Amino acid sequence: MRKTSTPGLRMKTRQAVTEALAETALELFDTTGFDQVTVADIVAAAGISQRSFFRYFSNKEEVVFGDRIPSAEEVRDELLRHLDENPTWEALRNTFRAAAVQMDDDRGHWQRATRVICQTPGLRARYLEKHLAWSDALVPEIAHRLDQDTPSAELKAQTMINAALGCFDVALMHWSDGTQSLSLADLVDDVFDFVHFPHA
Repeated sequence: MRKTSTPGLRMKTRQAVTEALAETALELFDTTGFDQVTVADIVAAAGISQRSFFRYFSNKEEVVFGDRIPSAEEVRDELLRHLDENPTWEALRNTFRAAAVQMDDDRGHWQRATRVICQTPGLRARYLEKHLAWSDALVPEIAHRLDQDTPSAELKAQTMINAALGCFDVALMHWSDGTQSLSLADLVDDVFDFVHFPHA
């Protein structure tokens, strides 16, 4: 009995420590600036050793990104869940709204992480790399649905996906300042309403 329960308990403990350490670091990044905060500053605030920090994170960037930002495959799978029953633009809206709902569930963490990313050029560049990976994964799925027999299908797909990513980013930036009463999911809906793709 003990052998079967121990791994689960260890996993829960590790996850709790990882999350607590990340929140401590993000608070420092948010108030002081990512580049100004060192690992030594983080471990001092958390009351642990640097050796312990590196058991959970390989570097400061991993504290901000970790494994919380969806992979390209996860975003593609979410899109595929919506494509069969919705017009293409609505499927994209629903895809990013699903991500927004998850972020609303951990509002404080994501607002702080977003502010840190936006204020740090190196982190912003890494975030945009993830956008490019998402786009690469989504373009074939959207192009398959749009004018399959014309050379413009991929161009239209890229336009729609980049517009969707832009809408999500606009909503995210406004939400992250902490002054919005709306949820991120509602902001995503509002911003997507500003853009229309006829016959898509």
